[in-house]
Amino acid sequence: MTRPEIEAFLSICRHKNISKAAEALYISQSSLSTRLKMLEDHLGCPLLLRGKGKREITLTTQGQAFYDLALQYQQIIEKMETVGRGDMLDQLRISVINSVGNYLMPPVFRRFTEKYPHIQLVIQDMEAEMACSSIIRGKTDIAFSTAKVQTDQIIATPFLDDPMVVLCAADSDYPDQVDLDMLSIKNEIYVKWCVEHAYWHSVTFGGDAIPPVDLAVMGQIPLFLSGRNKWTLAPKSVADRLLADGQLLRACTPNFQVPFRTVYILRRRDNAETNTIHYFLDTLQEVLLASNTKGLLL
Repeated sequence: MTRPEIEAFLSICRHKNISKAAEALYISQSSLSTRLKMLEDHLGCPLLLRGKGKREITLTTQGQAFYDLALQYQQIIEKMETVGRGDMLDQLRISVINSVGNYLMPPVFRRFTEKYPHIQLVIQDMEAEMACSSIIRGKTDIAFSTAKVQTDQIIATPFLDDPMVVLCAADSDYPDQVDLDMLSIKNEIYVKWCVEHAYWHSVTFGGDAIPPVDLAVMGQIPLFLSGRNKWTLAPKSVADRLLADGQLLRACTPNFQVPFRTVYILRRRDNAETNTIHYFLDTLQEVLLASNTKGLLL
């Protein structure tokens, strides 16, 4: 059992998707599958449930038990690697879903590390269920997710209502305000931004409507929108970041009702106001206000 094998397993658990897990580790899918098989062979049991038609990764009973141990192993390794860094007085561990971490948070992370150089910022990427489990176990301090999770131990606070825009290639024929009947499902690049968006899409276009591309790797949005009149619905914060990066895209206003993407802050109820969390949320609000992003930070 090796560290790369354990990291491969954790990446699969966090992303619930083989291609995304491999991309996060900068390795091929075949290399990722090989590492997982070697780990399972060493343990003598399957860690993942496999089956045709399954779109998301599901852990076996042994896989869930090993996941908890693997997280502890990772935390121990991280602490061992920082033994010589005595200047670090504190640590803040944040789990951020891909679309928020890549498109909204970079300036927040930069500003936070500038203001608080004595606090080590640990960035994680977990879906809501695993993030909440990690928060409860004390392995994560705060998480950002599109899932509203309220339990006896977890509190979810909405901080951003992100309106959706129609994103397309710069030379597409769409006007600045797009009517719904202008959007053909045959040209859609579908991304599941949140449960509410997926439900709206199913009701609006019909459950049997199948877009030609169902995209889970959001960094590839510009690639698939490069064709004329290809389109996707995307949160405004994502569109703003892509346009600021110089992508040859255009954002149009939908002339129809489409639900916002709400992003929630997930915290332990008994750990909601630690100093490091307070510092980060203050920095988050500061950056959002400076960029004219309409946020609801409570």
